[in-house]
Amino acid sequence: MFFTARQLEDLHKSNGSNGHVVLPYRARLSPLAQDWVRARKIALGYSDADAPAGKPAGVVTPGAKPSGGVPSPAKEENAAGTVLWWCDGPCGPAKAAVTAQAKESNLRAIEVPADTKKLVSAIKLLAQEIKSGQASAGVLLVQNAAMAIVFANRCPSLRAVVGTCLEAVEQGIQQAAANVLVIEHPYKTLPQVKSLLGRFVRGPRELSEELRRQLQELSSCG
Repeated sequence: MFFTARQLEDLHKSNGSNGHVVLPYRARLSPLAQDWVRARKIALGYSDADAPAGKPAGVVTPGAKPSGGVPSPAKEENAAGTVLWWCDGPCGPAKAAVTAQAKESNLRAIEVPADTKKLVSAIKLLAQEIKSGQASAGVLLVQNAAMAIVFANRCPSLRAVVGTCLEAVEQGIQQAAANVLVIEHPYKTLPQVKSLLGRFVRGPRELSEELRRQLQELSSCG
């Protein structure tokens, strides 16, 4: 389900114009809606609640013909790009979640053996693919997130966060434009992993100028 700038503005007004807008987890924003959020500095929240009865005015579902001059979401859907994933060993439930999510998203496995000793190789390949534009994001399913986070965030093209819960994923997307999600698969059930993946693959990853400046500033630290 796609929300336009007009729809977000209506939701914002109905919420008391308090700088917050709550959307369903499956919601996506049109390009103009993303511009509106940045310009107004609106904090987006997500919940499991469905959209209002019927369909809000100005919301376009994938494949539907837009009306009233609303841009078609087809190009935005294609622009989401490929999300690469890798697991560091046996992780049946997590891989099952990936397989299920792949029916809805463009997920592709990183061709590196599933071995904890291959973590650096997997991250290097992921960084190369994202830097070259061949992938938009990545998911690392690991037994322990510590080293994955340290290694991934050494790569300038990667901004990795740990998927401890949906709120953590949401904050990583909104505040850090995270393009790598690290999930500790021994501690997550299949539904939990699928929920985290579902939220992550749909998240916008546009790096703000302020965040870009801060990252550049930190890159010169010893």
